[in-house]
Formats: sequence, structure tokens, C-alpha cells
Amino acid sequence: MKNLWKNFNLFGWGLIGATLVLKPTQAQAQYIQRSFLNPSFEQPVFGTSCYIQVDESFIIGWTTSHSPRQGTSSCPVGIYGQAGKIIEIWTTGFNGGSGATSTATNAGNQFAELNAEEASELYQNLCLLKDETITFSFLHRGRSSSSVADVANFLIGLITDPAPTVFGTFSTTSNGTVTAQPVAQNGATIPTVTNNNAGNGWVRYSGTVPYTGTTGNKPVGFAAVSTAGGNNTIGNFLDEVQFAGKPVVEFTASSGGAAESETNPTTNPPKLRIVGLVPTGGISVPISVSGTAVLGTDYNTTSGTSTFNITIPAGNYDGSDATSVFTIPFTVINNNVPQGVRNIIFTIQTSTSFFASSTTTCGGSPTVVSNYTIYDDDFLSGKVWDDADNSANNTFTNINTGSETGTNAGGLLNAILVDANNNVLKTIPVAADGTYTFLDVPFNQSNVKIILSTTAGTVGNTAPAQSLPSNWVNTSPLTTATFNTGTNISSKDFGIEQLPDTNNVTASLQTNPGGTNKSQVPTLSAIDPEDGNFSVGKSFKIISLPTNGILYYNNVAVTANQVINNYDPTQLTLDPNDGAITVTFTVAGVDAANKEDPTPATVTMPFTGSQPKVLLVKRITRINNQDLNDIVDGRSDVSTSAANYVSPLYETDDDSDKPWPLGYLRGLINAGIVKLGDELEYTIYFLSNGLSNATNVRICDLVPGNVTFIPNTFNGMTPNDGGLPGADQGIALAIGSTTPTAYLTNVADSDRGHFYTANDSATPSYCGINTNGAVVVNITVPSFPSLPAATGSGTPANSYGFVRFRAKVK
Repeated sequence: MKNLWKNFNLFGWGLIGATLVLKPTQAQAQYIQRSFLNPSFEQPVFGTSCYIQVDESFIIGWTTSHSPRQGTSSCPVGIYGQAGKIIEIWTTGFNGGSGATSTATNAGNQFAELNAEEASELYQNLCLLKDETITFSFLHRGRSSSSVADVANFLIGLITDPAPTVFGTFSTTSNGTVTAQPVAQNGATIPTVTNNNAGNGWVRYSGTVPYTGTTGNKPVGFAAVSTAGGNNTIGNFLDEVQFAGKPVVEFTASSGGAAESETNPTTNPPKLRIVGLVPTGGISVPISVSGTAVLGTDYNTTSGTSTFNITIPAGNYDGSDATSVFTIPFTVINNNVPQGVRNIIFTIQTSTSFFASSTTTCGGSPTVVSNYTIYDDDFLSGKVWDDADNSANNTFTNINTGSETGTNAGGLLNAILVDANNNVLKTIPVAADGTYTFLDVPFNQSNVKIILSTTAGTVGNTAPAQSLPSNWVNTSPLTTATFNTGTNISSKDFGIEQLPDTNNVTASLQTNPGGTNKSQVPTLSAIDPEDGNFSVGKSFKIISLPTNGILYYNNVAVTANQVINNYDPTQLTLDPNDGAITVTFTVAGVDAANKEDPTPATVTMPFTGSQPKVLLVKRITRINNQDLNDIVDGRSDVSTSAANYVSPLYETDDDSDKPWPLGYLRGLINAGIVKLGDELEYTIYFLSNGLSNATNVRICDLVPGNVTFIPNTFNGMTPNDGGLPGADQGIALAIGSTTPTAYLTNVADSDRGHFYTANDSATPSYCGINTNGAVVVNITVPSFPSLPAATGSGTPANSYGFVRFRAKVK
């Protein structure tokens, strides 16, 4: 972009038009910076007669050493009211009445105060070249005193550096009095100045600086030294600041070219890019030409000779847009004579008005030669497009749409010109960008055609068959209609595109839902060279249906070869046949060109059958009148006498990290030594922890041989479970609760519990040998036919519970 600055009259640079400084974009970062951008602080515009302190990111070009803080303002804040490393900007007329502060004569409407809230530095990072001489100019003004000056340094480097290069110290009062002539340092030359030479209390200082440091990007700017009143929060006004060496020039590209029919080259002609400050009157860049093309026969320059000049007008160029680029003017001579390929070599000649150097890397090697190739216009040309959306639709029209690009299908494609007898006239590989050009095609050939093939033709031989590389398909015909040769035949274009590849997917092993219940199909996905990875919202074709289940989309049965458009993965479900089975079906992704994967992917969904499981954990939860509320996880890798020992295979059931409710398994596994007459409470916890609901659940617990069952432990407690009134209640049952939900009688009646005395022949066989009594509880009954499988900690509530009884030590 071309950035002009205002009223910079220095050593012949003269007056350069109005300021035009746009906020630098990301693109600008690729170019070096050779001069100050936004030198007059005019961007952005903040208002009239006000001041504002804003984060440095809003002041285009400028950076500050100021510490971060929340700025203040009398201007309309808008988007600028945020904390940061502040830069303070004043607009002309601020400070009221006769004390209002204005810019210098013809110096715009805004200026900066160097001392915002502390002594700081305002600077920009410039590319400086070793041993160059740099010219500078700026306006300076004190703020608070007409007799005592505000003082600032102009320097290369940061004030925090060990040894910044100060090349000038400047002292100015609020009425423009220069209390001390500028102090030049480090080889700088600074002419003496007169008071108030720029008007309104401002003084313009200027000079030159020899830069002897290493080539590179360096911070250049102003640092506050002192203020008139000693208050570092006020003082040192700056405006129209510029520091620049000679501009840098190079070609934008080392090569280009076009057909000779492009007599005023526009496709990719040689261009100069300039970065830096061009003084009043502009500069001339001398160019010389050479090469195989003949001056006056193949092309002409503006001078008619092999040397000419490009004029660069005055301005401040940052390289970022078209205003920093200048096309080399020349013309190409078109004729009907086949001449083949010719080139013009443009070379930048040396000059004292600019540096030939890289515009992208500070001090880097420049592109000083640009080779322009003239292609004979007596040719046939075309392009092979990656027609990602199939806009051609098997025609030669509307092949390229949107952002589609050219392709040569991985370098495997050839364009072949064939005569009326199907013999090869010309053959050429298609270029990486999809273009192909037949040079010096014979005139007035009738009924020729062009074919695309992976096999290169041999001139004079029969043409190979049309073909494409693997996984490519055509969206236009691969052979053109016949035509007659002539001058400048172009746009013989073709459309091809690549096929998608669908991903195989396997669902995690899951329980068969049974019946007509459905399971979610895992998300389908595919990858396409043009469309990238695609899934939700795209198209998929169900190639084959499962043989042991029914596939549904949006609750409607899917049919073979059905295409699902705008795919929603939540709508694709499967009702598998019951049992432990694996269901598979195949699917193909369909890309934006409506082309499907020729090798469909397989979706695999394994299911297990119903596998109920009930965990049982037995604990001592009370001794005499003392409840035991310990939470103990069982282990098998400890001593058998340990308090948490459980034999192998069962210790994991005794862990509270199963889906038991938190803190549910209270009590002790080994309660220690008890004595004759002690009363013990046994609690048998149960949890449905299988892949399906548990049915016909009965628990039998044999009373230990060294204790006697207490038959009346829970007498008088409610609720009961339909047992005989007055019968002893020695058994407690809880389902989905930490406390008993029913108290059961010991006798065989209508409730769920029964105590079988020792050696009772009616003891159920699943109890084993009953030598000391057995407590039996039917957990599931007709009114409660199953324990639902646990799905999480304590959920569902009726998936767990306990059976409890007490016994006395013999």
C-alpha cells in the first residue's frame, strides 16, 4: 500500500500530498518496513478538540514502551476503551480557551503526547541497511512551559537496551522556543533551527543519520528525557515524524509469460515492487532488456531501445497492495508466423536513488531479473479442471465454478491432438495447474480432436485410448468433438474429479436391545480429495442391507441403494435380530459431484446376548449395640487375617467402585474377636450388575456354625411384607434403600422371607447343607419380577439392596 505523509519538506524531498495511511493488514507483514507508517498520527480519526489514551494496537504503525493500564479519554470512546500499552493522541484545539493546543500549520488534526502517563518511547521497527545514510524530519513542541523545554531523544534501539544509538536530543517549549539547539550524536548531522518555525509553538527538526550497525530490523523512535515541570505524565508533543533511507526495489517474480496474442501483457507481466519513502519529484528505475526475443520484431519497449526508465512517483510505499507495484510497460508483436517460444530478460540496473534489495527479507537477495516468455499464438490450448461439483454434467460447458482449480491428476495425464485418421499430431503432458498448450500446430487441419489419456501418444502413430488414473472419473467427455485448426484456438477444457473413500466403522460391543428396540448406528464418515472429510449434512448411499437386522432412517426402513441426503447420524438406527450376533452392512460416501465411492465401506455392529449378573457382598454391620459404618474394599493380595481380606475372584465384587451407591457397602469383612453371648448383625448386599435385568433372584445365607439365629430381632417393626400377624420377624429386606423397606417373618407364609432351622429337609437345594439354619429371601416376586441392571452409581434405585439378620455367638 502507498502511504503518503503530510508536510515533510526535507533535503529536496519536498511537500508530499495528503496523508493516506490504512491500518496494516496481515498481508503487510510479509514486506519489510523502510519508513514510518502513519507518521502524523492521523489514523484512526478520534474526534475534535479532545484527547484519548488507547492501546497501541489502534494506532497504526506505532508501538510504545509504556506500561499497560486503562487509558482515559475526553473523545468518544467507541471501540477504543480497553486497557493496554497506551499511546496518547490529541486532536487540534484540545485543552480549551486560549490554552488550546493545535497542530502546526497545515499539519493535520492529530498529534501524539510522548509522556502519556510516564516517560516512554514511541517507535516503529524499520529495516536498516548497513552503511546507509538515513534522513529524518519531525515536529516537536513542549506542553506546559514557555520558558522551560520538554526534552526528547530520537534514537535507534529501545530505551531498555544496554546501549541504544541516540542520534539527536531536542528541546522545545510550549511556544516553540528552542532552549538548546539539537544535540547531534553518533555521526548525525542536524542543522540549527529557528523558534516556532512550524507555527502554533511547533518546531520542525531534520537531519541525516549514518547507520553503521548490522543490517536488520531495528526499533526507531522517540524517548522522553524530561518535561518542563518534572511531571512525567505531561509533555513532549510529536507530529509528522519521518525516518527513512532510500527505498528498496525488486521484481515481484522472477518469471512470467503469455501468448503473443496478449500484445499488452496483463496475465503475469514483470512488475516492480517498491518499499520505502520516495521523495518529491519521484525516482527513476533503469531497466535493460535482453533475451532470445528480438526487439522490434517480437516486442517493443517504450523507448524503442534496450534500456528505459520506470518512474516511481513521490510517496510512502509499504509494499502491501497494488499501489506499491508498478508494471513494466512493453508491448508484444502478434503475427501469424509460427515462431516457438521466445523470452525477454528484464534486468534492474544500479542507481543511487534506491537499493536493489529484497522487499520481504531485510537485507535479503533481491530479484533483479525477470524472465518473460512469449508463447507462439499459433497453438491449441486448454485446461483440465478438478470439477468438484460436477457442474459440467458430461458436457463441455460450465466446467469450472467457484474456487475449483486445474489438475493433472498427479502428473499422470496427457493431452493428445489427433488428426482425422486417429493419428497423433501433438502430445504433451498436462501441467500441474491443469493447463496444456500445443505449440506450432499446423494450420487448416480438418476434423482434429483432443483426447485425455494416461498414455503419452507418439507422433505419427495411432492415438492411445482415452483414460484416467485410478480413482478419477470424468465429468465431461474425455474426447472433444472434431474441429479445424486455426489461429488462437483455446479453452479446450475438460472436467474430471476424484472419488471419495468411505471409512469402515465398528461399533463398540453392546447388549442386544432385544425385541423391536433399536440401537444407534455409529457415525458414518468419508474423505474426499476435493471435499475433504465429510460426515454430518452430506450424502451417503446404503449399498447392502444387513441380513440379520433392519436398518432405519428417521424410523423408516432403509432400502438397498438408498441415498441419504443431508445425513443426520442420530436418525440412522438398527433393530438387530435377538441374541449374540454381529450385524454388518455396506455404505458409500457420495461427494459434491454426486459421485460415490466405488469400494464401499463396512459398518460392523457386534451385540452380546442378555447376561444378567448379581453381585453379593456379606458384611458384619453391628456388634451388640454398636453399628459398624466402615467402608472397606475387599482385597486378595493381603494376609488372610487382614480386616479386608476376601478370597480371589470375589474381591472385585467387594469394591465400592462398582455401581453401588456411594458409601453403601458399610460394615466389616473381619470384625475381630468376639466372645460368648455377643450379638452380631449380618448384612448380605446385592447388586444387579449384568448386561440385562436379573430375574428369579433368591438369596440363601447359611447361618455360621458358631452362632445362633435370633428369631425376633425385628419384631414389631414396620412395614412388613404380608407375613402372618404375630409371627417372629428375624429378617430385614431393603430394595433401593439404605434402610430396610420390609421386615420378614421367619415362618413359611406369604411374605418373601423364611428361616429354615438346622437340618430342615425343606431347605432349598440351592442353599447347600443346612447344619445351623438358613435365611432365605425371594428378592423377585410377581409384583417385582426382576432387578434392573445397574447403569451407574446407585441407578436405577431398585437395582440394589440388602438382606439382614442377627445371630448370637454360642
